Amino acid sequence: MDLLLAVLAGFTVAAVTTPVGISGAVLLLPVQLSALGMHGPAVSATNLLYNVVATPLGLRRLVRSARGHGAEMAVAVVAAVPCSIVGAAVRVTWLSDPDLFRALLAVLMFGMGLRLLIVRSRKRPEPAPNAPARGRGVLALAAGGAALFGAAVGIGGGSLLAPLLVGVSGWLTSRAAVVALSTTLTTSVVGLTAYAVFDLVGFGAAPATPDWGVGLALGVGGMAGSLVGIGLSRRLGEQPLRFLLGGLILLTGVSYLVGLVR
Repeated sequence: MDLLLAVLAGFTVAAVTTPVGISGAVLLLPVQLSALGMHGPAVSATNLLYNVVATPLGLRRLVRSARGHGAEMAVAVVAAVPCSIVGAAVRVTWLSDPDLFRALLAVLMFGMGLRLLIVRSRKRPEPAPNAPARGRGVLALAAGGAALFGAAVGIGGGSLLAPLLVGVSGWLTSRAAVVALSTTLTTSVVGLTAYAVFDLVGFGAAPATPDWGVGLALGVGGMAGSLVGIGLSRRLGEQPLRFLLGGLILLTGVSYLVGLVR
Protein backbone atom coordinates (compact mmCIF):
# COMPACT_ATOMS: atom_id res chain seq x y z
CA MET A 1 0.00 0.00 0.00
CA ASP A 2 2.83 2.40 0.81
CA LEU A 3 4.46 1.74 -2.54
CA LEU A 4 1.16 2.28 -4.40
CA LEU A 5 0.65 5.55 -2.53
CA ALA A 6 4.19 6.55 -3.45
CA VAL A 7 3.60 5.87 -7.16
CA LEU A 8 0.37 7.88 -7.17
CA ALA A 9 1.92 10.74 -5.22
CA GLY A 10 4.93 10.87 -7.53
CA PHE A 11 2.74 10.91 -10.63
CA THR A 12 0.41 13.64 -9.36
CA VAL A 13 3.01 16.13 -8.18
CA ALA A 14 5.26 15.65 -11.21
CA ALA A 15 2.35 16.27 -13.59
CA VAL A 16 1.75 19.74 -12.15
CA THR A 17 5.30 20.78 -11.24
CA THR A 18 7.65 19.62 -14.01
CA PRO A 19 6.41 22.18 -16.60
CA VAL A 20 7.46 25.04 -14.30
CA GLY A 21 10.88 23.64 -13.46
CA ILE A 22 10.06 21.86 -10.21
CA SER A 23 10.72 18.14 -9.94
CA GLY A 24 7.84 17.53 -7.53
CA ALA A 25 10.07 16.59 -4.61
CA VAL A 26 9.18 19.84 -2.88
CA LEU A 27 5.60 18.59 -2.51
CA LEU A 28 6.56 15.02 -1.62
CA LEU A 29 8.13 15.91 1.72
CA PRO A 30 4.72 16.08 3.45
CA VAL A 31 3.85 12.67 1.99
CA GLN A 32 6.99 11.12 3.45
CA LEU A 33 6.86 12.90 6.79
CA SER A 34 3.15 12.35 7.41
CA ALA A 35 1.59 9.62 5.28
CA LEU A 36 4.65 7.33 5.16
CA GLY A 37 6.02 8.15 8.62
CA MET A 38 9.62 8.67 7.51
CA HIS A 39 12.08 10.88 9.37
CA GLY A 40 15.67 12.14 9.54
CA PRO A 41 18.15 12.72 6.71
CA ALA A 42 16.79 9.61 4.97
CA VAL A 43 13.77 11.70 3.95
CA SER A 44 16.00 14.11 2.04
CA ALA A 45 17.96 11.27 0.45
CA THR A 46 14.76 9.49 -0.63
CA ASN A 47 13.50 12.65 -2.27
CA LEU A 48 16.76 12.99 -4.17
CA LEU A 49 16.37 9.38 -5.34
CA TYR A 50 12.92 10.34 -6.65
CA ASN A 51 14.51 13.18 -8.61
CA VAL A 52 17.17 10.93 -10.10
CA VAL A 53 14.49 8.60 -11.48
CA ALA A 54 11.76 11.10 -12.38
CA THR A 55 13.67 14.08 -13.78
CA PRO A 56 15.69 12.85 -16.82
CA LEU A 57 12.80 12.15 -19.21
CA GLY A 58 11.05 15.41 -18.43
CA LEU A 59 14.30 17.33 -18.75
CA ARG A 60 15.03 15.71 -22.10
CA ARG A 61 11.61 16.74 -23.39
CA LEU A 62 12.10 20.32 -22.19
CA VAL A 63 15.57 20.56 -23.73
CA ARG A 64 14.26 19.41 -27.09
CA SER A 65 11.49 22.02 -27.08
CA ALA A 66 13.60 24.90 -25.72
CA ARG A 67 16.98 24.89 -27.44
CA GLY A 68 19.65 27.54 -27.01
CA HIS A 69 20.22 27.36 -23.25
CA GLY A 70 23.25 25.07 -23.19
CA ALA A 71 25.63 27.67 -21.75
CA GLU A 72 23.22 28.57 -18.96
CA MET A 73 22.66 24.90 -18.11
CA ALA A 74 26.42 24.31 -17.96
CA VAL A 75 26.96 27.25 -15.59
CA ALA A 76 24.23 26.01 -13.25
CA VAL A 77 25.46 22.40 -13.28
CA VAL A 78 29.09 23.30 -12.52
CA ALA A 79 28.02 25.51 -9.62
CA ALA A 80 25.66 22.87 -8.24
CA VAL A 81 28.20 20.03 -7.86
CA PRO A 82 30.28 21.22 -4.85
CA CYS A 83 27.33 22.97 -3.23
CA SER A 84 25.30 19.75 -3.28
CA ILE A 85 27.97 18.00 -1.20
CA VAL A 86 28.00 20.85 1.30
CA GLY A 87 24.21 20.74 1.50
CA ALA A 88 24.17 17.04 2.33
CA ALA A 89 26.77 17.63 5.04
CA VAL A 90 24.64 20.40 6.55
CA ARG A 91 21.60 18.09 6.60
CA VAL A 92 23.25 15.27 8.53
CA THR A 93 24.73 17.67 11.08
CA TRP A 94 23.07 21.03 11.74
CA LEU A 95 19.71 20.29 10.09
CA SER A 96 19.34 16.87 11.71
CA ASP A 97 17.13 18.67 14.27
CA PRO A 98 13.60 18.00 12.88
CA ASP A 99 12.06 21.23 14.20
CA LEU A 100 14.82 23.36 12.74
CA PHE A 101 14.53 21.49 9.47
CA ARG A 102 10.79 22.16 9.19
CA ALA A 103 11.06 25.78 10.27
CA LEU A 104 13.75 26.67 7.75
CA LEU A 105 11.92 24.96 4.93
CA ALA A 106 8.62 26.65 5.82
CA VAL A 107 10.06 30.16 5.87
CA LEU A 108 11.92 29.79 2.59
CA MET A 109 9.03 28.18 0.71
CA PHE A 110 6.56 30.77 1.98
CA GLY A 111 8.79 33.67 0.97
CA MET A 112 9.59 32.37 -2.51
CA GLY A 113 5.97 31.53 -3.27
CA LEU A 114 4.76 34.94 -2.13
CA ARG A 115 7.39 36.69 -4.24
CA LEU A 116 6.11 34.97 -7.37
CA LEU A 117 2.46 35.71 -6.71
CA ILE A 118 3.04 39.43 -6.09
CA VAL A 119 4.33 40.56 -9.47
CA ARG A 120 4.45 43.84 -11.34
CA SER A 121 1.90 44.37 -14.07
CA ARG A 122 4.46 45.53 -16.61
CA LYS A 123 6.53 42.99 -18.52
CA ARG A 124 10.29 43.12 -18.34
CA PRO A 125 12.18 42.41 -21.57
CA GLU A 126 13.37 38.85 -21.94
CA PRO A 127 17.16 38.62 -22.25
CA ALA A 128 18.79 36.92 -25.20
CA PRO A 129 18.95 33.11 -24.82
CA ASN A 130 22.72 32.96 -24.30
CA ALA A 131 22.97 35.98 -22.00
CA PRO A 132 21.60 35.40 -18.45
CA ALA A 133 19.60 38.33 -17.08
CA ARG A 134 22.27 39.49 -14.62
CA GLY A 135 25.35 37.67 -15.80
CA ARG A 136 26.62 34.13 -15.54
CA GLY A 137 28.32 34.90 -12.25
CA VAL A 138 24.97 35.72 -10.68
CA LEU A 139 23.44 32.61 -12.23
CA ALA A 140 26.24 30.47 -10.79
CA LEU A 141 25.74 32.01 -7.36
CA ALA A 142 21.99 31.44 -7.49
CA ALA A 143 22.36 27.86 -8.75
CA GLY A 144 24.98 27.07 -6.10
CA GLY A 145 22.84 28.42 -3.28
CA ALA A 146 19.79 26.58 -4.59
CA ALA A 147 21.78 23.34 -4.88
CA LEU A 148 23.10 23.66 -1.32
CA PHE A 149 19.67 24.09 0.19
CA GLY A 150 18.08 21.70 -2.28
CA ALA A 151 20.46 18.89 -1.32
CA ALA A 152 19.97 19.62 2.36
CA VAL A 153 16.19 19.34 2.32
CA GLY A 154 15.97 16.91 -0.60
CA ILE A 155 13.92 19.05 -2.99
CA GLY A 156 16.57 19.53 -5.65
CA GLY A 157 18.01 22.90 -6.57
CA GLY A 158 15.48 23.68 -9.29
CA SER A 159 12.64 24.15 -6.83
CA LEU A 160 14.45 27.20 -5.50
CA LEU A 161 16.23 28.33 -8.65
CA ALA A 162 13.10 28.50 -10.83
CA PRO A 163 11.32 31.09 -8.63
CA LEU A 164 14.49 33.18 -8.52
CA LEU A 165 14.88 33.16 -12.29
CA VAL A 166 11.20 33.85 -12.95
CA GLY A 167 10.27 36.13 -10.07
CA VAL A 168 13.49 38.09 -9.59
CA SER A 169 15.33 38.00 -12.92
CA GLY A 170 12.25 38.06 -15.13
CA TRP A 171 12.95 34.91 -17.13
CA LEU A 172 10.17 33.20 -19.04
CA THR A 173 8.95 30.10 -17.21
CA SER A 174 9.81 27.82 -20.13
CA ARG A 175 13.41 29.07 -20.14
CA ALA A 176 13.80 28.87 -16.37
CA ALA A 177 12.39 25.33 -16.31
CA VAL A 178 15.22 23.92 -18.44
CA VAL A 179 17.99 25.42 -16.30
CA ALA A 180 16.16 24.63 -13.06
CA LEU A 181 15.59 20.96 -13.88
CA SER A 182 19.23 20.62 -14.95
CA THR A 183 20.22 21.93 -11.53
CA THR A 184 17.77 19.56 -9.85
CA LEU A 185 19.18 16.49 -11.59
CA THR A 186 22.77 17.45 -10.78
CA THR A 187 21.92 18.25 -7.17
CA SER A 188 20.09 14.96 -6.80
CA VAL A 189 22.81 12.72 -8.24
CA VAL A 190 25.65 14.39 -6.33
CA GLY A 191 23.65 14.83 -3.13
CA LEU A 192 22.40 11.25 -3.10
CA THR A 193 25.96 10.00 -3.51
CA ALA A 194 27.11 12.24 -0.66
CA TYR A 195 24.39 10.92 1.67
CA ALA A 196 25.38 7.35 0.91
CA VAL A 197 29.04 8.07 1.59
CA PHE A 198 28.27 9.93 4.83
CA ASP A 199 26.18 7.00 6.06
CA LEU A 200 28.90 4.53 5.08
CA VAL A 201 31.63 6.34 7.01
CA GLY A 202 29.39 7.23 9.96
CA PHE A 203 29.45 11.00 9.45
CA GLY A 204 26.53 12.89 11.01
CA ALA A 205 23.06 11.68 11.94
CA ALA A 206 21.76 8.35 10.68
CA PRO A 207 20.09 6.92 8.72
CA ALA A 208 21.16 9.01 5.77
CA THR A 209 20.66 6.46 3.01
CA PRO A 210 17.30 6.58 1.19
CA ASP A 211 14.39 4.18 1.46
CA TRP A 212 15.11 2.60 -1.89
CA GLY A 213 11.66 1.04 -2.34
CA VAL A 214 9.75 4.24 -1.62
CA GLY A 215 12.18 6.40 -3.58
CA LEU A 216 12.00 4.21 -6.68
CA ALA A 217 8.20 4.02 -6.47
CA LEU A 218 7.96 7.79 -6.20
CA GLY A 219 10.34 8.10 -9.14
CA VAL A 220 8.44 5.73 -11.40
CA GLY A 221 5.23 7.66 -10.77
CA GLY A 222 7.06 10.94 -11.26
CA MET A 223 8.62 9.80 -14.53
CA ALA A 224 5.20 9.20 -16.04
CA GLY A 225 3.72 12.32 -14.47
CA SER A 226 6.45 14.58 -15.81
CA LEU A 227 5.73 13.56 -19.39
CA VAL A 228 2.00 14.06 -18.93
CA GLY A 229 2.57 17.45 -17.32
CA ILE A 230 4.78 18.75 -20.13
CA GLY A 231 2.18 17.71 -22.69
CA LEU A 232 -0.60 19.50 -20.82
CA SER A 233 1.51 22.62 -20.23
CA ARG A 234 1.53 23.46 -23.93
CA ARG A 235 -2.11 24.50 -23.61
CA LEU A 236 -1.32 27.06 -20.89
CA GLY A 237 0.19 30.53 -21.26
CA GLU A 238 3.09 32.16 -19.38
CA GLN A 239 1.03 33.85 -16.68
CA PRO A 240 -0.87 30.72 -15.51
CA LEU A 241 2.41 28.82 -15.23
CA ARG A 242 3.92 31.64 -13.20
CA PHE A 243 1.03 31.69 -10.73
CA LEU A 244 0.97 27.89 -10.58
CA LEU A 245 4.63 27.89 -9.58
CA GLY A 246 4.11 30.55 -6.91
CA GLY A 247 0.94 28.98 -5.58
CA LEU A 248 2.45 25.52 -5.20
CA ILE A 249 5.47 26.80 -3.31
CA LEU A 250 3.38 29.11 -1.12
CA LEU A 251 0.97 26.34 -0.18
CA THR A 252 3.85 24.07 0.70
CA GLY A 253 5.34 26.72 2.96
CA VAL A 254 1.99 27.31 4.65
CA SER A 255 1.56 23.58 5.29
CA TYR A 256 4.89 23.46 7.10
CA LEU A 257 4.10 26.58 9.14
CA VAL A 258 0.78 25.05 10.20
CA GLY A 259 2.58 21.86 11.20
CA LEU A 260 5.01 23.82 13.37
CA VAL A 261 2.31 25.55 15.43
CA ARG A 262 0.33 22.38 16.11
